[in-house]
Amino acid sequence: MADNTTPARGSDDLAAEVAKLKREIANLKAALAERADDIAQGAARAADVVVQPIRNHPGTAGMLFGGLVGLLAGLAIAQAFEQRPNHWYDRYR
Repeated sequence: MADNTTPARGSDDLAAEVAKLKREIANLKAALAERADDIAQGAARAADVVVQPIRNHPGTAGMLFGGLVGLLAGLAIAQAFEQRPNHWYDRYR
């Protein structure tokens, strides 16, 4: 039994498959763009949730930020001037 596929029919099948794949890629691009837009909108809403209380209470936000900076500066200074033993096991003797 011989195969009746001709080169023209094979190229038509190939062209149809390529067209199908191109449509599928276009659909995936559209879905990806929609998903990226949803993520961007979600990030904007999350940022607004953080920014809104800071805008409403700038003194409290400044106090908290200053306290955090002071705490980190104090920890860094204490770390720099701390007298440490040479070996880790000397701390627990």
